[in-house]
Amino acid sequence: MSRQTHRTCIRMSEKGYQRLKHLSCAAGLSANAWLMKELEGNRPTLYRVEQTGEVIRFMDAAGRDINAVARNFNSGDGTAEELRFSAERLAQVVERFRALRKEGYPRAV
Repeated sequence: MSRQTHRTCIRMSEKGYQRLKHLSCAAGLSANAWLMKELEGNRPTLYRVEQTGEVIRFMDAAGRDINAVARNFNSGDGTAEELRFSAERLAQVVERFRALRKEGYPRAV
């Protein structure tokens, strides 16, 4: 006798379904078993992917660079070249988050 007493339906795109099938097959589980296993950890898979960590580390480094330029400007020693560098670094951060969002991370910029 099954211990399961509830059933739910998940609607997803064809692309999402193919991804679910790929991930569950790679884990050697049925789609349902894989989803239940993911729910046990109570955190989305995307928080664990390496790309997310890479983007956060990049953002951290870029933030330090931008803050250094801001300190120079606050002390009166800032240059237009430094300002241009900061704008480029910020654009790089935004682009990395956009690329991550295209991979399925919904809260990225």
